[in-house]
Amino acid sequence: MNAFPAGTRVFYWTSQGDVTYAVVQSSHRLADGTQILNLKVEGSNETATLPAAGVTKVS
Repeated sequence: MNAFPAGTRVFYWTSQGDVTYAVVQSSHRLADGTQILNLKVEGSNETATLPAAGVTKVS
């Protein structure tokens, strides 16, 4: 099951304590089962790759 399909809006906290909003572009799983998300940061051309456990779905 994919809890974060492409198009899902999420947020995460940066190491500086800022909230960053992003949209899931794609995801995959590592050999140990960790789900990795490829994100497009809203309002910029930046991307981020984070484990799904590090983001929160925006409701």
